Amino acid sequence: MRTRSHLSVSLVAAAMLLGIAYSAARAKDPEGKATAKTAVKQRKKLRQLKGRLPDYFRTVVTEEQRQKIYAIQREYGPEIRKLKAQLKALTDDRNAKIDALLTPEQRKQIAELKKAAKAKRKKARERAAQPEAVKEKSR
Repeated sequence: MRTRSHLSVSLVAAAMLLGIAYSAARAKDPEGKATAKTAVKQRKKLRQLKGRLPDYFRTVVTEEQRQKIYAIQREYGPEIRKLKAQLKALTDDRNAKIDALLTPEQRKQIAELKKAAKAKRKKARERAAQPEAVKEKSR
């Protein structure tokens, strides 16, 4: 008959094995097959090739319309990506120039304000994810 300590040890060992198996599954295997991260990249690339319907279109358009929409997206996609890259470069340049105007103390204050805002957003997301009964008790 097993005691509680034996069961606890067995549960801990099983949990460790599951953790190791999960880590191994997410890591690159010896043959160089895709990791979970590259699998996500591959799905994203496939989606770009195939296209993605705009919101609410999936249940409304026919298969023929769907294929035409994908073709239009492929036509405009490269130019849109190019413009987005230009916009990011301009935004980064602008932000660097603005940052250069600030004193080290101001940069520190802004970093603290950003950190506080991030924490507030995180707390709001966590609160929104709670069931209503838990929300009512915490008021």
